[in-house]
Amino acid sequence: MNRWILNDLPWHVDLDDAMKRLRIPEDDADDFVSMFHTIVRKIHPVFYFGRETVESNDGHRVVIGGQTFVSRVLAVNLKDVTDVYPYVVTSGREAYEYARSIDDEFIEFWAHQVCEMALTSFRVDALEAVKQQTGFQNLSSMNPGSIASWPIDQQRPLFDLLGSVYENTGVELTPSHLMVPVKSGSGILFPTEKHFANCMLCPRDDCPNRRAPFDPNKFAAEYGD
Repeated sequence: MNRWILNDLPWHVDLDDAMKRLRIPEDDADDFVSMFHTIVRKIHPVFYFGRETVESNDGHRVVIGGQTFVSRVLAVNLKDVTDVYPYVVTSGREAYEYARSIDDEFIEFWAHQVCEMALTSFRVDALEAVKQQTGFQNLSSMNPGSIASWPIDQQRPLFDLLGSVYENTGVELTPSHLMVPVKSGSGILFPTEKHFANCMLCPRDDCPNRRAPFDPNKFAAEYGD
C-alpha cells in the first residue's frame, strides 16, 4: 500500500502578524501572547497521503481503490487521470485539545485561528513535497463538502480509501462527516494541465479562504451533462 506521512516540514506563525490579523484588543494582548506561546508548542502538523488508481469513471461516479465517489465535477476532472493522491492534513490533536480546554471563548477562538495559520503555512511545503514524491508539478485538489457537486458525506469513502486516518493523524469524522480536529483538511490531489480550485464553482462571496474567483459560467460550460 502506497502511503506516506509528512510531519517534519517547517511552518511558521508570526506573533505580531497573528495579533494584527485577529485584531487583538490591547486589553487582551497579554492573554493572547500567553496562549500563543503555549499553543505553538502543541501544534504538530501532519500530511498523510497515498497513491491510488482510478478503476472506473462513468462521468458521474468514480471508483478509486474500491471506493465509489459520486460527483459530476470529480468525474470530469478525473476523465483522463490514472493515479490520484487522497490526503488528510491537520494542525494536530494536541493543539486542538488545548484550544478546547480554554475557558474564555474568545481566546479559544483565537487559539483555533492560530492553528489554522500554522496549517496554512505547513501546507505550502507539504504540497511541494507531494509534487516531488509524485513527479507532478501541476496538482489540483478537490475537497468533499466544498462544492454542491461533491457533498460532505463523501468524506467517509475518502477516509476508508486512505485507511488508518486516526492512527496516523489523530483526525476522525463526526456523525455529520465533519473533521475533528476542526483545523484539518481532506481531499484528492490529481495531476492536471489546467489548474482547478473548488472556489471557481462556489458563489459564496464572504469566504476568508477563497483561493480563486467564482466563475458563474464554468459549471455549465465544463460540467453540464
